[in-house]
Amino acid sequence: MDSFTKRFEDQLAETCSRLDHHGVDGKETAKRIYRRLRSMDLEDLAATLVGSDTGKTVESVRDPRKQVDLLERVLEENDLIAARFLHRGSELARSVGRIVVREIGGTSFGTGFLISPALVMTNHHVLPGPQAAEQATFQLDYYERRDLEIGPTVTLHFDPNRFFVADRALDFAIVALADPNGAASDRTSIRLISESGKALVGEPVNIIQHPRGRPQKIAIKNNEIVGHSGSFLHYKTDTEPGSSGSPVMNMQWELAALHHSGVPKRDATGRYLLTNGQRWDGSDDTIDQIAWESNEGVRISRIVEFMLAFVRREPDLEELFMGALSEAHPNTSANPARPSRDAVVLGSRPPASAQFMFSDAELDQLADSEIARLKYESEPRTLELFERRRRSHRELGETLVAEGDSWFSYSIAGMDIIDCLKSFFGYRIYNVAEPGDTLDNMAWGTEFTRNWRRRSPPIEETKEAIADFAPRVALLSGGGNDIAGEDLLALLNHKDSGLSTIREDYAEFLIDDYFARAYQSIIGDLRSVSPQLHVIIHGYGHPIPDGRGVSALGFDFAGPWLRPHLTAKGYTDANERRGIIQQLIDRFNAMLSRLAADDPRLHYIDLRPIINYSDWENELHLHRSGFRRVAAEFDRRIRLINATP
Repeated sequence: MDSFTKRFEDQLAETCSRLDHHGVDGKETAKRIYRRLRSMDLEDLAATLVGSDTGKTVESVRDPRKQVDLLERVLEENDLIAARFLHRGSELARSVGRIVVREIGGTSFGTGFLISPALVMTNHHVLPGPQAAEQATFQLDYYERRDLEIGPTVTLHFDPNRFFVADRALDFAIVALADPNGAASDRTSIRLISESGKALVGEPVNIIQHPRGRPQKIAIKNNEIVGHSGSFLHYKTDTEPGSSGSPVMNMQWELAALHHSGVPKRDATGRYLLTNGQRWDGSDDTIDQIAWESNEGVRISRIVEFMLAFVRREPDLEELFMGALSEAHPNTSANPARPSRDAVVLGSRPPASAQFMFSDAELDQLADSEIARLKYESEPRTLELFERRRRSHRELGETLVAEGDSWFSYSIAGMDIIDCLKSFFGYRIYNVAEPGDTLDNMAWGTEFTRNWRRRSPPIEETKEAIADFAPRVALLSGGGNDIAGEDLLALLNHKDSGLSTIREDYAEFLIDDYFARAYQSIIGDLRSVSPQLHVIIHGYGHPIPDGRGVSALGFDFAGPWLRPHLTAKGYTDANERRGIIQQLIDRFNAMLSRLAADDPRLHYIDLRPIINYSDWENELHLHRSGFRRVAAEFDRRIRLINATP
């Protein structure tokens, strides 16, 4: 028996032993079904599941006259496959490759896939250590073309000295490529999603693989999940040796598990059986004749949980790994911008492309946005649904409440502070933030309907959330939009006027008096509900007014907000522009610092020492790594508050 066959047999034995010990649980919890419904944009059904104390039956997709349970409805929805299913699958298949491992006694094969342009994931038993990775290669585009020819392929080498993390119990390995900016840079990576519940028992999964080292194949039929046990999923899908390390994906092509082994059929004595009913003799010649009971994959949520704990102890590796976590899914919509309050209508569903546009964190925030919309309506059914969704949030156990602008709600284009606190630090947060919101609107309300009916300010929903969840800490972000855009024009004299650059009297009124009054009003309203509430506020670093706006997924969303208005006032020199913005930001930070100095339960974070020039993704927002660093400071402050009596 060669080394590969021995390793394969050992893996089968370990998998079967674990399955015998834990069993296969075919039941799904309400919480997992709730998350899956939300990920499929079935928010009304999710609210029904959590908010109703009676029956959990709903109208069937296929036959409106028939009532089915919620789990069956999920499966029905997954049967309605749009054409993008094929395009998305083909796109992601370009990031799945064959791993060739050269070792003493021969060559073995596995499958791996890009989780970022720099990192590849596979099984621990495929690449058990850095030495194996150094001797292995990663081959992309190894598949059969239309003319039945195979190739050309792209062969890449690994650099385990740069990054290598593996765990035997979860059977995964993540290793860096030696050429991260080369052939892999133009491919759509298969990102890691930290949330669980991406696939339920009975749902189909798809596996892109290189069975026995052969050209790429995709299993897309007879492939439903049959159970889960602890850190593992079990599913009916055709795989073979060499498929180890393949991505197991749901029908939205989200990564649900890392395939690592099959579960073979056995006789009464525990020996593996072949398809003809005979016992397997352990030889390589008959491996492909083993009769499989099911297959097993490691749940991605458990791997992400492991990795986040690991990289926190290894800061040199943290930045590289964070690039593998999901932000948003590519979409082909001509207008993928996040829906506004006006755009989200009760009973309507987002465009189908939205399923590929939002990450789990974004879906959380989209739900929050829709709840905010529902609050401003008066129809009884709307209010009933609003209450259901509030109850659903309580079921998830949120403990913090946040109100703010795009620094708390930016994940259509990248991760924000709230996303990072949820994904990297494990917080539950009820978020009332809206991109583009102003202090004026947060505190007193500036929005109204087409019928001239004024809407309640966001602070009203935030107060209700404080009453519902009784957090010890609330998070507040605001002010950046109040001194950017056209508001910046009012703060500046024209360069050719001969006057000072900044209109000092107006800046003193706007920032020192009016902004301070807005903050005091918001904080006072929150404390009217919870007198002992701690509130964390933050200033801003010094942005670069260079004309960059928000651009993501191939579209320009918003901005720029600074350079156009500085240029309009005659300030065209880069250093001059930067100096003007720095003065305004310093003044804003000084105002917040004075507020916190007089209030022991108001905690101000000065971000100027934390944010570097290289952290700015555009004129108003940070790269994900910058928001991640800011979130770490929020986490530190929250822990300090919770540690005090």
